[in-house]
Amino acid sequence: MKASEAIILTKMRIRAATSRGLLVAGCVLGGMVLGCGHRGPAVEMVEGMVLLDGQPVEGATVLFSPESGGPAGGLPAAGRTGADGAFRLNAAGGAKFGAGTKIGDYIVTVTKQDHDPVPPPDPDKPPSGPPNVRVWDVLPVVYKHAVTTPLRATVKKGKNTYRFELDSSATAEKK
Repeated sequence: MKASEAIILTKMRIRAATSRGLLVAGCVLGGMVLGCGHRGPAVEMVEGMVLLDGQPVEGATVLFSPESGGPAGGLPAAGRTGADGAFRLNAAGGAKFGAGTKIGDYIVTVTKQDHDPVPPPDPDKPPSGPPNVRVWDVLPVVYKHAVTTPLRATVKKGKNTYRFELDSSATAEKK
């Protein structure tokens, strides 16, 4: 190989390495710009506690539904209570998990259902469809529906903490 050919070959290798380096740098920078920015709507932290007759409610679903629709309205969000009755909302629409929901006024519903034990399938019999299992509401039905629940919340900028004290004797008010 002649010296001039070696120089040309070296220059080609340098250009290829530089091009690969720029490509990798471009991909990394593009990923940072596109992948690390804010996704979804701006939301505020929402957490709280659900109690029934003063006792924590485990396994309840807490749903915040906007009182008004449209762009000025809030964003639906839900959370599930732990053993201590505590919950943290997760907004619909691509917001960060556990982040909360948009600023606004909300109707709050709380539900919890239980069911009879589901019998195990009998390996000696062909499947016969879903088992007939009885399901019932654990919490008063008044808290289950947006039209009957007395629970409301206003989400403001910053951290929002709520305490929903449910009454086992609560019933829907007649209008």
